[in-house]
Amino acid sequence: FTRGDVIKQEFTIIEGWDIEDIESYFAKKGRSIKISLDLEGYLFPDTYHSNNNTSSEEIIGMMRANFEKKFNNDLRQETLQQGKTIPQIVTMASLLEKELQTLQDKKIAAGILWKRLNIGMALQVDAAPITYAISGLPKNPIANPGLESIQAALYPTESPYWYYLSTPEGKTIFSKTLGEHNIAKARYLK
Repeated sequence: FTRGDVIKQEFTIIEGWDIEDIESYFAKKGRSIKISLDLEGYLFPDTYHSNNNTSSEEIIGMMRANFEKKFNNDLRQETLQQGKTIPQIVTMASLLEKELQTLQDKKIAAGILWKRLNIGMALQVDAAPITYAISGLPKNPIANPGLESIQAALYPTESPYWYYLSTPEGKTIFSKTLGEHNIAKARYLK
């Protein structure tokens, strides 16, 4: 104490957590943090360090600043070159984050979802039920994606697939037709 050292606290925000998850996490740590809903998707998942005197606003500011740092100028330029917006990329990345595990699977799924958007087909993403009722992206991100999911949204893999599902074990099954997809559903999602 005589040197002025402050006890540091570490907190880790997990990829795919939404605002409720983050608020609940801090509540379990004995801190009450309220986060504005318009920040969904823009609180970067990472490990942070704070102290007892760090305010809620400062903690949220750290996560926002980290998002701005990670979604760097190169990614912003690529977004503009593709004729997309940062909210579109972040929303797509949030869907990928909630549904898929590997970068390769996320990139293939991103290709599928962008193809569907281009023809006006409903995305039908289980993690966001609204995507069954509308064609287009949800109005807002559904979670806070990590860098891999953001990159997958920006750099999708073209494929002949139009459908995918995730098995309970986390494996992704891709299908070219609805018939193949229905067979996969019957086989893997019993």
